[in-house]
Amino acid sequence: MDDLFADFLAETREMLEALGGELVAWEDDPGDRARLDAIFRFFHTVKGNCGFFDFPRLESLSHAVEDVLADVRADRRKPDFALVSAVLAIVDRIGDMVDTIEGGGELPDGGDDALIVALKPQAELPVQTLQSLQAADGTEPRDASQGRRSIRLPVELLDRVMSSVSDMVLARNDLARRLRESSAEAVLHEPFERLSSIIADVRDAMTQTRMQPLEGLFSMLPRLARDLSAELGKQVKIEVDGSEVELDREMIEIIRNPLTHIIRNAVDHGIEKPEDRRASGKRETGLLSISARQSGNQILIDIVDDGRGIDDGRLVEKAIANGVIDAAAAAGLSRGERVALIFEPGISTAEAVTAISGRGVGMDVVRANIERVGGALEVMSAPGQGTRLSLRVPLTLTIIPVLTVSSGGQRFAIPRSSVEEIVEIGSRAVEVTRHGGAMLAKIRNRRLPGLELSDLLDLESAVDSDERTLVVLRLTDGKLFTLAVDRLHNHEELVVKPAAPAIIATGLYAGTTLTDDGHPTLLLEVAGLAKAGGLKLDALEHSDRLADTDEAAAPVRETPVLLFIGLDGKRKAIPMAVVDRLEEVGIAALEIQDDLTLVVIGDRVLPLAGTAGGLLPDHALRLFLLTDGQREIGYGIREALGVRHVDAALVAANAASETEGVLLVDAEATTLISPYKLFARHASAPARDRRPACHLASDDPWLQNFVRPIVEAAGYRIAGAGEADMDLAILSMPDALHPAGARQVIRLRATPGEPPDEPGSIYRYDHAGLLSALRVSTGGSGQ
Repeated sequence: MDDLFADFLAETREMLEALGGELVAWEDDPGDRARLDAIFRFFHTVKGNCGFFDFPRLESLSHAVEDVLADVRADRRKPDFALVSAVLAIVDRIGDMVDTIEGGGELPDGGDDALIVALKPQAELPVQTLQSLQAADGTEPRDASQGRRSIRLPVELLDRVMSSVSDMVLARNDLARRLRESSAEAVLHEPFERLSSIIADVRDAMTQTRMQPLEGLFSMLPRLARDLSAELGKQVKIEVDGSEVELDREMIEIIRNPLTHIIRNAVDHGIEKPEDRRASGKRETGLLSISARQSGNQILIDIVDDGRGIDDGRLVEKAIANGVIDAAAAAGLSRGERVALIFEPGISTAEAVTAISGRGVGMDVVRANIERVGGALEVMSAPGQGTRLSLRVPLTLTIIPVLTVSSGGQRFAIPRSSVEEIVEIGSRAVEVTRHGGAMLAKIRNRRLPGLELSDLLDLESAVDSDERTLVVLRLTDGKLFTLAVDRLHNHEELVVKPAAPAIIATGLYAGTTLTDDGHPTLLLEVAGLAKAGGLKLDALEHSDRLADTDEAAAPVRETPVLLFIGLDGKRKAIPMAVVDRLEEVGIAALEIQDDLTLVVIGDRVLPLAGTAGGLLPDHALRLFLLTDGQREIGYGIREALGVRHVDAALVAANAASETEGVLLVDAEATTLISPYKLFARHASAPARDRRPACHLASDDPWLQNFVRPIVEAAGYRIAGAGEADMDLAILSMPDALHPAGARQVIRLRATPGEPPDEPGSIYRYDHAGLLSALRVSTGGSGQ
């Protein structure tokens, strides 16, 4: 409602600004019928809007002028100076009222009778009198600049500005790449970062101009449900939640028809008639709930009814009758897979064909339209309880994350939301077979159908089929297939623009874009690729389930990885086994020698990795201290995100020299750092470390969390597991055994007073005593 009110004020003010000139021009040329009609329409519009928003004074003024102008249009009255002056006075009065309303003031009752009388044919009032009447209206004009002001712009202009901003983003990305590749002066980095920040702000602001609340879309749904329920003899109550959620205006138009179709299906197929609901113990009035919420960079719209649910048995019968699936395959379908048959063409559970539904045309088209814009449609249903349809769509169509690949010498982009995994054909976890031109990939005991992108697009590839990379793609219904490409390039966020109609008509492409280096790139339509390749995903999934009953799948072994943002701004992960701790050092601790970057930590000088392609911070650098048990290196980061668990066998396609490839973590593409390659490149010699070694029990959380930082700050390093030669051991339990390889021992007790059975021990919270003992130990004697 607030948005409608703001639109009313903006539209009224816009028309008021133009109306004064129109009235004067009409006075000079009373025969201009088109101008008279435009003036009449303004007052007619204001009268209607004021009735809706309950502004009786505005409504009565507009109605009075409308009556007079209607007489002029019917040639019952001739326009003259007095009439135009009276109308202009009312225009001024309306303008003052709009200022008062916009400023938050109240309009007092009455005070307009004299202005209305001035409209009468014999009311020859002087101009000074009209001005005094206009000034004595009882309102208090406010400074309109204090309220929210708005202007109306053509949508085409906003689209053109957004396109220019998108091109500016691409130019910025290209410039960033060139700065990384060249030996540009360091003084350029700071202004470039400032420019990047400004461009990002402008892009976000322009993106917001495309966003609209879902209220306009949702407001039509109660009327739609009411009309349908009345036509079908049903009683339906509709509840709407989340109207304030904003979505790209273009996306709203795209989902309008699919959402309407879903509502029609819910009322027609889902909600029962009152007598049927009574017989099943339900209320006579069915409930249809529509809700929207934002989840990350997607909007989730749920349509839930408490009707009869979907008859999956009838769906299977229809599917078999239509040749969609055979009886043998149908027998092995799960409940969810049987319900999903509703998305197959020509399938309907309606008893008879009506004007509303029953022709089997609809849900397949609905899902296709949602998938075309990178969305997903899921259905869940319980017999006798109801059905839930969940519709997921991206916030905007303009900028999406993609994986860029190439095949046959041409570059393509794949929506990152569709990428499940990336593997090399030569990997031990992958087995690829080809029969009669068809490709089948077995990845960790799971068989997936495959396509060759070069063959699908009729491109000549110079890369041998056994040297290509497999991208595992997920369709919106959860089914997987593989796509073989010649080469992987990068993960980028690209601005997508509509492609030519002839290109879109192929069903293989969703749009066009430019990569950071300026390459024109087509965005692949994942569902279109599967359809063009003729993949029989349902049959393969069914045969795979049957095969799994005879072949036990290997147990999945997971390994913990530490997720972080690198200095280049990209998501990365590294196995937790090599991470010793997180450090923060000043920029003065860094030393750059040719292609080698070093960092000083304590009395050690260590190689620093992770700085390639990234800008160093101005003041302090955060880094991971990594160790292989003998050597240590640092790895610069921007932010640590947390620990995740991934499949230990999941090693993706080789990319840069320090990575193992790309995998999905938290539904986002993440570069997996290879410790083997990292240490091979940076730790060519053991790090210089002359610190004494101290043993702390690894299974004692108090020692690890409380004492370890103190010991390390005192100049010790913590002895690794299995290390036999130690300078010192710190024990916190009275019965703890003296480590065989420890030359000195410090025992910590739990009580302040020294008990007779623990001579020479130190109270665990005696900070000064512990530091003194540590200094003595490094000097050659100990407790």
